[in-house]
Amino acid sequence: MNAKILGIVFALVLPLSAVAYASEKDDHQQYRAKKMERLEKELSLTEDQKAQMEALFKQQKQKFKAIREETQSELQTILTPEQFSKLEEMKQRRYEKWREKHQARKQEKVESSE
Repeated sequence: MNAKILGIVFALVLPLSAVAYASEKDDHQQYRAKKMERLEKELSLTEDQKAQMEALFKQQKQKFKAIREETQSELQTILTPEQFSKLEEMKQRRYEKWREKHQARKQEKVESSE
């Protein structure tokens, strides 16, 4: 059962925590801007609708951050300090693997567009 809980936690926390790093954060901001442009164009949004959607997306981001922080806090009460430390190490390794794949894909896009 603990393995299931940890699996769920990883699935929820890891993608969100990866966004916290600076270079990926810039990529994410660019992604959000492109997403909003695409929605604005394809849905023919009014300025008011666009503003409302941006506010909604910002609100959702804050909710996700609160959930992530609450999850971390609860994990610290559930796990021993050693287990929590090991969990953090596991997350870091997984992030590094993700980052390597992400950088490779990014490089492939650059090379294919040249």
